[in-house]
Amino acid sequence: MEDVDVLIVGAGITGIGTGYYLTTRLPGHSFAILEGREAVGGTWDLFRFPGIRSDSDLFTFGFGFKPWTSDKSIAKADLILDYLHETVREHDLERHVRFGHRVVAARWSSEDARWTVTAEHAGEQVAFRCRFLVGGTGYYDYAQGYVPDFEGIEDFAGTVVHPQFWPEDLDYAGKRVVVIGSGAPPPRSCPR
Repeated sequence: MEDVDVLIVGAGITGIGTGYYLTTRLPGHSFAILEGREAVGGTWDLFRFPGIRSDSDLFTFGFGFKPWTSDKSIAKADLILDYLHETVREHDLERHVRFGHRVVAARWSSEDARWTVTAEHAGEQVAFRCRFLVGGTGYYDYAQGYVPDFEGIEDFAGTVVHPQFWPEDLDYAGKRVVVIGSGAPPPRSCPR
């Protein structure tokens, strides 16, 4: 069981930023980043549909410690992903990332003052212990994107593509395309 001071779940913007601050401001503390996928970047690595870009300007959306220097303030995903990869390289953060580790449980022990986190990796369950647990998982379900119930979808003769699972070889040139939804995640009910 790996024991660290801080365990971060997710190697997207939050995980990378947290790793940077731990490295620079708390260099004597150990940390690991658990990433369920095989790459850093979170949303910006997951979504591959044509034209994906940020809906926020990168001058304020980017890291305070690494100013966005591109002249494109509303940037496409490839530029954002390059920015994230560059940040990881510059600060040697990849050595802290445990790729292919999908968190399935987290349990707090008041007696030990520690979290025990269970992750699935290569078909096995592995455990980590930490004093602090940081969730940088975003709001997408990476395993299965949200699909509303469309009555009669089974009768549709065309191709239906979810943007989260965009096929690299999809040829939509010259075809009539309908886009349903804004790209935002579905609303969640708020506790009362």
